[in-house]
Amino acid sequence: MEEIVIRTATIADIPFLVETIIEAEKSGTDRLSYSTIFGLSEAMVAKYLEEMLLEEIDGCELSVSSFLVAEVNGVVAAALSAWIEGDQGISSTQLKGNLLNFVLPKENIAKAALVNSLISEIHIEYTPNSIQIGAGYVSKEHRGKKLLGILNDEIINRLSKSKPDVSEVYAQIFSCNTPSIKTYEKANFKVIMTQEAKNQEIINYLPSNKKILLKKQLNTNDKE
Repeated sequence: MEEIVIRTATIADIPFLVETIIEAEKSGTDRLSYSTIFGLSEAMVAKYLEEMLLEEIDGCELSVSSFLVAEVNGVVAAALSAWIEGDQGISSTQLKGNLLNFVLPKENIAKAALVNSLISEIHIEYTPNSIQIGAGYVSKEHRGKKLLGILNDEIINRLSKSKPDVSEVYAQIFSCNTPSIKTYEKANFKVIMTQEAKNQEIINYLPSNKKILLKKQLNTNDKE
């Protein structure tokens, strides 16, 4: 029988967290936004993601402390990130932007600025004082074991206990990522919004021209 252990991620998990972020960004396609927007190879994206994770800036998706990992028989098999939006008075978007500007070369930041207006068509603002679900990934050999569902329940439970006044959980998913959407719907998330870009050129940079916003309302039982 397999032993599954859920724990907070550590610096030693960074290689798997980098893989998680990259695969989550691809959403089942071959388009990695960090590559297409910033003009970087996937290898360089991995390098810079590792550097940003090592900075350990709490409150955004590029923080080791925002991740839980699932071990199967002692091997890391899945990871999921989440955070409380704006918990320190600064939005996660600003924190992520600061990290990108600090770590990435200026010429790559300049390339991203050229397509900013296009990418913004699909942008959905994060709701302050809510739990935001970020990147999630399960290694191929461990799929079908409901690890993301287990991680999702645990990460929501931990964050809601740390801040009892939080009552909403959100997840933003590209429309092409049907498996993830179904996973969240099984966890009682409801689709509340679809953001679609009119300019089809966005497909050259992102996995889809459409993003789905799902929401889960927490109740007392979710925090026990």
